[in-house]
Amino acid sequence: MATISSTDHTMATETPRLSVRKVDSEASMRWLNAGIKDFKASPGASIAYGMIYVVLGLVLAWLSWSNPIFITSLAAGFLIIGPIVAVGFYCMSRTLEQGGKPHFSQGLDGLRFNGVSLINFAMVLGVLIGVWAVISAVTVALFFDNVTVTDSALGTLMGHEQFVPFLLAWMLGGALIAVVAFSISVISVPLITDKKVDFVTAMITSVKTVMVNPGVMLSWAFILATLVFLGFIFGFVGLAITLPIAGHASWHAYRDLIETE
Repeated sequence: MATISSTDHTMATETPRLSVRKVDSEASMRWLNAGIKDFKASPGASIAYGMIYVVLGLVLAWLSWSNPIFITSLAAGFLIIGPIVAVGFYCMSRTLEQGGKPHFSQGLDGLRFNGVSLINFAMVLGVLIGVWAVISAVTVALFFDNVTVTDSALGTLMGHEQFVPFLLAWMLGGALIAVVAFSISVISVPLITDKKVDFVTAMITSVKTVMVNPGVMLSWAFILATLVFLGFIFGFVGLAITLPIAGHASWHAYRDLIETE
């Protein structure tokens, strides 16, 4: 696989021709192990960068703690926006790949290199988060029109006769949003930070990747969701470790799956 030097990355302006590789069934574990290796190679910068999102998550959770539905929606939204959050880790892994030493401010490298595409793609993910928030609110309203979400509402909701149908409908809506978000983003942001491509090309390439490797990408989605879940259950603090690993590993997934012609 061809690598891109720092100079090439800075100066590249032409849109490359991209093709999707079909990978073996062990690929997802290979990417995870590569991500762990990158994390061990740059623990200081990785954890410092990850702590930004730990603090952000804690603040948002504190502000919304009285609303249990919002908390779960927040977790889902974090999964959706994850690829944008991980820009710095992609840049760190690229630097390690080139034999360099990663540094804390590398998240700005991707923004400087292809900022317009990154911002446009972030807006697409923002729309998805908005759609998910609307779906959550509408689902609650449909099943619990007479229930006010308060500090004790979680127990009230769970004891309500409509709780099981609500949960099924809510999970179905979340699953649909998750599939769309994963399909358009799993490769998009690493690609945007590495090549001069527009966000539409990046999304199309990402969807093609999922279609060519459905089984592997399903297992990869499960691994990424598990890493984020582990970060959440340890009071968000675990994200300082699991988020960098997921970000570094996602870079290796991109490098393994996409070939420049």
